[in-house]
Amino acid sequence: MTIEGLFHEHRDRLRHRVERMVGSRETAEDLCQEAFLRAWRHAPVHLDAAQQAAWLYRTASNLAVDELRRRGPRRWEELSDAAGSGAQPDGLEVVAAREALARLSAHERLVVLLRLEAGLSHAEIGALLDLSPEAARKRVERARRRFAAAYRGARPDRRPVVLLLAREDPGLYATWLGDSGADVRLLGEADAERQLAAADAFVLSGSLADIDPGLYGERPRRAIVGPDLRRDRRDVRALRAALALDLPIVGVCRGHQLLNVILGGTLYQDVEEDGAAAFSHRRDPHLIETRPETVARRVLGRRPEVSSGHHQALRRLGRGVGVTATSPEGLVEMVELPRPVLTLGLQWHPEHAPAGRAGRRIADALVVAAARRAA
Repeated sequence: MTIEGLFHEHRDRLRHRVERMVGSRETAEDLCQEAFLRAWRHAPVHLDAAQQAAWLYRTASNLAVDELRRRGPRRWEELSDAAGSGAQPDGLEVVAAREALARLSAHERLVVLLRLEAGLSHAEIGALLDLSPEAARKRVERARRRFAAAYRGARPDRRPVVLLLAREDPGLYATWLGDSGADVRLLGEADAERQLAAADAFVLSGSLADIDPGLYGERPRRAIVGPDLRRDRRDVRALRAALALDLPIVGVCRGHQLLNVILGGTLYQDVEEDGAAAFSHRRDPHLIETRPETVARRVLGRRPEVSSGHHQALRRLGRGVGVTATSPEGLVEMVELPRPVLTLGLQWHPEHAPAGRAGRRIADALVVAAARRAA
């Protein structure tokens, strides 16, 4: 195959890949044209079609990396902005991000930029650096951890950063966490991993909308409220990113349910109609029973009073999900994961005033875990 034919066959996929890296369709077109010219002038003539394609992709990717290196300092202001609450970052936060970046080696800056700014997969980064996907993942993780630690040390506000994903009542959650000493920031709609990179903990809130049953392989059997599969998938990506980054996590109500679902669990689509609960759990204060030798027992005591607001609940448990508290009729009220950092799911609402002391203790425990990570 001629170079011209090869380029036309791969042009759309090549441009899409480069556009993902540089964030601009126009720039991607220019870089692809440059890659074609280099292939036409310099590609070894003895290569077969597959080898020619690999040469073309590698050349285009290297040109994109050069472009990212060239404009790197400006792009890192965007990382600082993404870690904030949606407003423009103040000057001190931008300076902190620049100082943190300056403390990394050139290779560390490159791999973090490729992952968090360009959005490349570990396999794509590995291909660029001639590494296996697993080796690339480890290098990215080491560099990300170094950047996060340097960023925390350079920030003017030394409170631990808790990133909050809340579709409804974010102010209520922000007050609940802030009163325990957290610097609460809202997670935006895109680039969850980039925003989580500068966080010390993650909270996924409750919602009036139910999780789409399609997410756990079922059809609706009961009347469900406002399912949105696209939103569910966005939230899944954020939660998986927080797990991968080893952040302390608290999932509240729907967040607790989603934590179970992404690990292979299922839900009661309606606890009363499915016969799982003898009374309504819609904002009724009630006692729960914690299990011995669990975080729930250590933080809350044996029988705390909590406030619920839900009609769905955990049915089949996901992989590694451990039940740590139940309602009087045996409904799962709290779970935790066997991770080295705090990871809790709460079917009840700690941010609601009726949760009282129990809610405050959960916030305190999360902020302590976040501060320990930030130290």
